[in-house]
Amino acid sequence: MNSPPTISIVTPNYNGADFVRETIESVLDQNYPALQYVIADGASTDGSRLIFEHYRDRLASLISAPDNGHADAVNKGFALTDGEIMGWINSDDILHPGCLSQVAYIFETHPEIEWMTGRPSTMNVRSEIDYVGSVRPWSRLRFLAGDHFWIQQESTFWRRSLWDRAGGGLDTSFNVANDFDLWARFFRHAHLYSVDRMLGCFRVRPGQRSVVSLARYKREVRSILKRELEVLDSGFRDAFGSFIPKRPLELNQDELDKLDTRLRVLDSPIIRMDKVRRRTSSLTEGGGSRFSITMESREPVSDFSLLKDAHQGERCIILGNPSSLEMTDLALLKNETVFACDAMHLILDRIDWRPAYYTCANARILADHAPDIEAMLDTEPDMIAFFPAEMGLRNGDRGRLRTRDLIPQAPNRYYFNDEPGTVDDLPDSMFSTDATARVIQSHNVAITMMQLAAYLGFSDLVLVGIDLPVSRRETDQLESGIDTEDAHLTSLIDEHLRLARQSLENQGMTVRSVTDESDPGVFEWARLQSVIDQPARPQKNKDVAHRKSSGRGGTAIRANFAARYLDSWFPSFRRNLGFVIGSTGIMVFLALAAALLPEWRVWIIMTGMFGFSITFGVVVAIKMRRIVKSVLKALKIATGGEANSQLSLQQLELELDSLHAELYEMRRDLSRDDHEIS
Repeated sequence: MNSPPTISIVTPNYNGADFVRETIESVLDQNYPALQYVIADGASTDGSRLIFEHYRDRLASLISAPDNGHADAVNKGFALTDGEIMGWINSDDILHPGCLSQVAYIFETHPEIEWMTGRPSTMNVRSEIDYVGSVRPWSRLRFLAGDHFWIQQESTFWRRSLWDRAGGGLDTSFNVANDFDLWARFFRHAHLYSVDRMLGCFRVRPGQRSVVSLARYKREVRSILKRELEVLDSGFRDAFGSFIPKRPLELNQDELDKLDTRLRVLDSPIIRMDKVRRRTSSLTEGGGSRFSITMESREPVSDFSLLKDAHQGERCIILGNPSSLEMTDLALLKNETVFACDAMHLILDRIDWRPAYYTCANARILADHAPDIEAMLDTEPDMIAFFPAEMGLRNGDRGRLRTRDLIPQAPNRYYFNDEPGTVDDLPDSMFSTDATARVIQSHNVAITMMQLAAYLGFSDLVLVGIDLPVSRRETDQLESGIDTEDAHLTSLIDEHLRLARQSLENQGMTVRSVTDESDPGVFEWARLQSVIDQPARPQKNKDVAHRKSSGRGGTAIRANFAARYLDSWFPSFRRNLGFVIGSTGIMVFLALAAALLPEWRVWIIMTGMFGFSITFGVVVAIKMRRIVKSVLKALKIATGGEANSQLSLQQLELELDSLHAELYEMRRDLSRDDHEIS
């Protein structure tokens, strides 16, 4: 079993006897097997050193000598360590249970992460958790633009390699903003990742330095930001100049809300703890109980289930990039349902028709052409567009791009879940049959379009400008940004296309390519003119109702929307059929009575109105009860309910992990005994 990474923790202290014991125990009670814990005391006079002596044999080092302040003490402590992971905890704060094991595992399993911060939390002088903040993303762009409060120091950990690249110490010229200065220097070299878990906790108490010296802290913050803006590299400034202020700013909440969607472009993905699952299989593989973490997109996806099978039995022309269409007579496609991609806006002036559908699943293309793509969609409101909710930047830094930041939400724009494929259940695990659940990532946009077209119900897919080896190499270069002679990637794309064809054929659909007779590639070859002259190929082995295509898809889609809406509403109507019939009967009875008994008409009308008022009042009361319960729940969360629930959940996770670890130890002991007996 691999040895866990060494974690170096430093606690600086000066006259912190009131809370330092709890701080020390919160670190030592982690029971982390590779811990270097150093206390750097500045010659306290309040009895702190007597407390330290009680734990001396469990400390890596104990410094008790005058120093030049908080930053100097931290630097002295870290100078005595060599751990791969670093962090410090002040003498009135604590680490939450299980913090170090979780931090170590995240760093082990995610080499791209160089520093991380947890969900912020605070406690009072009675050691009661009274606040748990929301988890939020960070980036250097946000930091410099004015969104820089607060990265909670107690919850922040980093690799020693980053510490060394950023200068190897806290700047002692700052009196209180030492952590802020360190974060600024870290941001020059690495992305900050947020973890949806409480790692460290800040204690709020009277007279603490961070509160008394808040004005000084903000003055030092402004000087640090001024320095960072002055040394900012030209490439970063050129790319994000519209967001970077000329002088240090601190955004208020209204300003932040207005800029938030635009500032998201460099946000690192959040490590979501609701995605953590126990990996018990490791017990049979010689390992202990660990966590498995997946960082999934937190961006919401669109519900486009009403589009399913909207073109059942019809033909779809899947159009390649403009560079592959130079020799294609695009006029032939005027009356066809066309699915276009990427830089389609570049050839709109050459055609007198418009695609019914469009997609762009490549971050590089989208970032370069977003204004042109958005202008195309605004000009053609009937064009239905699909985009991944999030895309990998594919530039080596593992960043993520939120598509809505570039192409905002609007009618006929849908955002899907873009996921990598697997080999678990081929071919469907590499070609999605349900685009509302996921669309499999690919190195060729044609595969993305085929997945979406299959979901829309097309039975006859015709690829135009896609399958030629030359055009494929051009597409690969554009989409992947790699060498055009990369034979491995070409082979990978061919294999993915074959799996796509197999999955489509399993669904009774056909795929043809009209690109080049000399090299038909993966799909059956056909001439474009002959394809256009023939009706769409029917779906194999299925009874398909053909509908005439409009060439734009708008009318058929709207009719399909209405039919599916009625279909979804009908079950609700059927469940309440008794109420509807009873209400209708009462109204008919009252109307007849009023018509046949004119002398009682006023009383009948008043009785009907009274009954309606009572019914309306009951409905309102039921709704209000639900609203009041929601408000009370929100108040409970605001007054500490969320903090307690988060702490309880975290404790349950730790207890379960401890049981797994004990099971592993028992299994290892039994194996050792069996070996000795044999």
